[in-house]
Parts: sequence; structure tokens; C-alpha cells
Amino acid sequence: MLMPPQVGELPAQPHYLKIYHFYREHILLGTMPIGAKLPSIRALALHLGVSRNPVEEAYAHLVAEGYIVNKPKSGYWVASIPQLPSGLSPQSEEGTKATPITDSGRSGEHEVVVDFAYDRIRSGSFPIALWKKLTQHTLREAGPELFEYGDRKGELQLRRCIQAYVRQHRGVVCDSQQIIVTSGTQQSALMIGLLLRSDRRPLGAEAAMHPGLHRILEQQLQHGLVPVPLDEDGISCEALERLNTLYALCGVYVTPSHQFPYGSILPASKRARLLQWASDSGAWIIEDDYDSEFIYDGQPLPALQGMDRHGRVIYMGTFSKALAPALRLSYLVLPPELLARYEEEFRDYDGTASRVIQVTMARFMAEGLLDRHIRKMRSVYSLNRKRLLDAVACYMKGKANVSGAGSGLHARLSVQSLGLPTEELVKRGRLAGVGIRAVTDFHHAPAATSATFCEPQGEVEFVIGYGGLSGAQIEEGIRKLAEVWGM
Repeated sequence: MLMPPQVGELPAQPHYLKIYHFYREHILLGTMPIGAKLPSIRALALHLGVSRNPVEEAYAHLVAEGYIVNKPKSGYWVASIPQLPSGLSPQSEEGTKATPITDSGRSGEHEVVVDFAYDRIRSGSFPIALWKKLTQHTLREAGPELFEYGDRKGELQLRRCIQAYVRQHRGVVCDSQQIIVTSGTQQSALMIGLLLRSDRRPLGAEAAMHPGLHRILEQQLQHGLVPVPLDEDGISCEALERLNTLYALCGVYVTPSHQFPYGSILPASKRARLLQWASDSGAWIIEDDYDSEFIYDGQPLPALQGMDRHGRVIYMGTFSKALAPALRLSYLVLPPELLARYEEEFRDYDGTASRVIQVTMARFMAEGLLDRHIRKMRSVYSLNRKRLLDAVACYMKGKANVSGAGSGLHARLSVQSLGLPTEELVKRGRLAGVGIRAVTDFHHAPAATSATFCEPQGEVEFVIGYGGLSGAQIEEGIRKLAEVWGM
């Protein structure tokens, strides 16, 4: 049974990473073959003279990345993994697992091996065997009616499952008739834009937001969008109220549970003030709750919709982050007034989401498989998040910090001024095979940037997604950025 040497006192290197690197290297080199047993957590902790925590954490990373398996009552064993192509070292192996992305942007074409994209998930963890089994059951039991258009709101059994799910996990209070199943969040945004079009007033929107949703809402609404400044803890209620006196806004789009891209969580006091504003103004709140399944610090605040007593919140949810974006399953919860408008204006529309996928998803949820999968992925993403925080502390040597990582699958990386423009930092990263985007890419109020965003003087900020990467890829990406940025 292979034991690592004493961990020593290497600077800024957490003990769990030393243990992780030791076993990962020996597994990849083949000196620990498939089926070899690792020491027990207790035995290894005693050997190294450390507590059990770093050993448990190192093993958890190795399990999450597929290097070892945990067999109940038996221990940890080396898993079956593909052999390395000849000529590759363990240090470069993680890069071969990533799907190369050809980028043809301003800096020329180069291969991005580690992409800190904000919208990626760990797709390799999708429970494909279970999904195939449930899909087969759906098709085997299907009558001819399943292949007709169906209810334009979506399958009733799925809407009932969603009703129970959002009530339990997000505090959303609704009837299944208020739920509309859509083929993705952008389809939800299109529908909202059409429903609000008759208001003939502009919509307020966070001054930094998802570019696709910004474009859709701006195009659908006759009077477009008015950017609302952000504070460090989310949308500025003072600015919203001030802008409302100027524009008589029909509503506001917000991401209160994990602001995109800054990552802040809207506090309870602001939520109450936002709801009061909507009630007093007769305005709508579009609540985009896109990744609230993944909370790592403390207890999540309930959704705005669950706090709403006046029917002013339009709730947007999705399964893209919790399960897989390829399913194209999202949903809306409409307040009664807008539901009546939907019934009138969408009476001739057909549903947009596959009925087969909807019925399969209903089975998946009813059997408790979605909750189980989310628990598993929350553990995986929590490890990724810790790996990111540790890597930044280790390699960037106090010249950068991470914020907005209390939930979701992305965070904000703030880097002290390095005497280089943001575009040059991004370019150097891509030349090193690392993809990263500046927070300013998501600003929609360029003329008011300095007054709109609470950015520390002299810092450059990036959106850093960690959902679609392994822990080793995260560490390697941060190491390379620190190197090419001269940190």
C-alpha cells in the first residue's frame, strides 16, 4: 500500500493538495494500478501527522474526478481510467480531457484547453443510464396521444412535480396552472417580452446581465430596457426608484439569488424594498433564479416570489444548471394577472418543449432522482469552488481575491492592477490556453460604468466559471494565468 512522504511545510500549499497530487501522479503513471487500495483515512492521517480533514478532502477530490472509487465498508480503490497517450506527463494529462475550443477573436486563433466559461456544467456527471431507462419506460408505456401537441403549458405531471419542487426548495407558492414549461430560459424571456409588450413602458434591468437575455428583452419590449446600477450586494433600490420617476418602468429584471455576473446575493432588506416598490408602482419583477440549487455558505434566502403578497413577481427557473442544458427544459411561474393575459394572448400557441423529455423529467423528479443528482453535484461543485479559492491563494500570492462564490457555478476574480489593460490580460490567458472573460463584457451601460459598478480602484475583474472543469484543470488554469500575468 503506497504511502506519501511527510507533507512538510511547503508555503501556501494546502495539505490536501499535496496528498491529492501524490496519488493522482502515481495513478496516472501506473505505479498504482487499477484496483490498488489506498490507505484508510485514519491510517494516512496518522502517517502524515495531520488531522483527518485534509485526507478526506484529497480523497473526495480524487473520487469526484474519477481517479478512485469509494467502496462502502471496503475503502478507497484506484478506478479504471483511460491510459495516457504516449509522451504525455501526468501534469499535462488534465488538458487532454478538456474539449479544445478554437477561438477566432481579436487575439487570433488559438486553442483554449482550460475554459473558465460561466455557463458550463460537469456534463460527464449526467446520469445517462438512469435517463435512458426512464426514457425507455416513457416510450414503452406511451399511447398515441403522447405524439400529439399536448397542453401548451406543458405536461401536467411535470408541472405538478415542478410545483412541489420549487415550493420545497425555493419557497415558491403557486398552483400548477401558473407554471408554463418552456424550451430554455431564452424561450421564457421571449414569452415574458411578449406578455409585457402591451404595457408600452420600458423595463428596468440590472446594468450587467446575461447578453442573450438582454438582447431578447430589449428586442421584444417596445420601449426597450433601462439599465439599473448595481451596488456591491445587488441591484440598487435607490437607483431603481429614481429611474422609475423618470421612465415609469413596467418592471425590472433581477438575479437576486446570485447576481450575474458579479455573484452577489440580494439581502432580505433589499428584497422587501424591491417587493414594496413593485406593489406601490404596479410594476413587475422578473426573478431569474437560474442556479439557486447550489448554495455553499449558510441557508439560501427564499425566492422573491415566495415573499410576494401582491402578485407582482414573474419567476423564471431552469433545469440547465441542475441537470443538463441540452434537455432544453425551463419554466415560468406567472402571477394571476399575467396568467390571464397568457390565456388570452397565447391561446393559439403550441408548447415548445418535447413531450417525451417532459414525461421523462416528471418520472425523474417523482422518483427523487433529481434531488439525489443535485446533492451529488453540489458536493462536486463545492470541491471545485474550494480548489479555485486555494489555487488563487497559492499561485496569485495575495494579488487577487475571489468573491461571489457563496453559491452557483461562477465567481468574480478581482486582480490588483498589473499595469496591463484588461484586453491584454485576456489575450495572454488565451495564448496560454486559458479562456477567461472580463466582467465588463457583460455591462450594458458603458457610459455609466464608473458610477454604476462598485469596483475597487485599480482592480481588474473577471467572471470565472468552475462548473465544467475538474479540480486539476482549475488549479492548472489559475497557475497559468498567474504565470503569464507576471504574478
